[in-house]
Amino acid sequence: MKRLSRRTLLRGGGGLALSLPLLEAMLPSASAQTADTPRRILFEFKANGDQTARRFTATGETTFAFDEFLAPLEPYRNELVILNKLARRYNLLGDKRSDGHQQGGASLAPWESGEGSYPIGGKEGVTIGYVLGPSADHQIGERVLQMNQGVKYRHLVYRVGQKNNDIWNMHAHAGPVGTQNPVQPETDPYAAYARIFTFGNEDAAAKAAIEKRLLKKESALDLVLEEAGSLQTKLGSADKARVQQHMDALRDIERTLSGGNGAVGCVPFELGTKLDPYKDDNHEAIGKLFQKISVLAFACDITRSINFNWSGNTSNRVYRNLGFEEGHHDISHDSSDEAFVKIRAIHKHLWTMSTSLYEDLKGVSEAGGTLWDNTLVVHWNELGQGDSHSENDAMVVLAGGAANHFRRGRYIDFQNKLTMADMLVSCFHYMGFTDVLKFGDDRLNDGAPLPGLTA
Repeated sequence: MKRLSRRTLLRGGGGLALSLPLLEAMLPSASAQTADTPRRILFEFKANGDQTARRFTATGETTFAFDEFLAPLEPYRNELVILNKLARRYNLLGDKRSDGHQQGGASLAPWESGEGSYPIGGKEGVTIGYVLGPSADHQIGERVLQMNQGVKYRHLVYRVGQKNNDIWNMHAHAGPVGTQNPVQPETDPYAAYARIFTFGNEDAAAKAAIEKRLLKKESALDLVLEEAGSLQTKLGSADKARVQQHMDALRDIERTLSGGNGAVGCVPFELGTKLDPYKDDNHEAIGKLFQKISVLAFACDITRSINFNWSGNTSNRVYRNLGFEEGHHDISHDSSDEAFVKIRAIHKHLWTMSTSLYEDLKGVSEAGGTLWDNTLVVHWNELGQGDSHSENDAMVVLAGGAANHFRRGRYIDFQNKLTMADMLVSCFHYMGFTDVLKFGDDRLNDGAPLPGLTA
């Protein structure tokens, strides 16, 4: 049987090109499926710290128990690695560092900060600039591009809400080392979708027509059914089933938008009625759209590195859906019991939103399993505890099958002896870049990945 290209597209009318899922016919041989399936990584950010004493009620390596705000993770406990109390060591940077929110927000880029005009919280008349180096999502994506010319995007950077871009909102950085080069995130999912899921170099009118078609919920399935039918005559039985599932996924998504259930695959999905992406009350819907776009980007193999943020640092989003009228950042600096009740509620809400990403990844089949099986989701926060601006005591949750690279279902307490930068080295190793032993400023890492994570 003639081998199909990994970049095979089903091209319909209206300028849309629909990538196929990974099929056996695209692999060199059946025995190489696992090795040939790409690994992906998504860094997911939540803001303003949490309540460190209420993360867990038990901390055994395999007998750990989630406390209130982490409870949404319980169904996935065997698919997680909990990394508790990682340090950042920013105190070693002297006057080349920002305040807790600013420097902590650059945790994916663990470098000292350059000169600039942004004020440092709590220090009258003292200013700082962005970090002097690239972030892990950028550098991992750069490595991927060097080895895989067919991958279109180095990385995708998304943020829910907050149109303004400044030192409190920029988590991705392009570098190179020694330069300030923050990457502006995309904050409008409708524009982001239209930009990356079009074919060729259409003019503005064509792109507008595509976006209009998507927003009008016109089914794209009819555009490719004829070609899909023709393709199926050239495939084996297993691949025929995958193509059929691929086509069925669109109908599932249409049912989802009408209130039913469905999963995202490498097919277009309808974005629904356009919402204001910067209105606090829309954060759930906008976040879910960015999640679905992220899954679609992985499914179509147009990127393997994504930087996804539920907000910027110091986010003062008002969670009216939880019955609150105060902003998140304001609440986070109140040490009262009442404030911590609200902080736990906000984080429980956001962790629940994270699990919808898990289900989307699990719902996409590819050769050898699902997207979830070959994706690592790295959950992080710029602070340990918000009211004290704690930069240490950082918690990172590694989620996903991650190609079985990690021994999952475990809790590890690093007692602030190892760092977030060491954790990033572990991420490089998961992606196959085992030559990376340090990432960031030498003072912020230990020259090795975190011990005890892998099988």
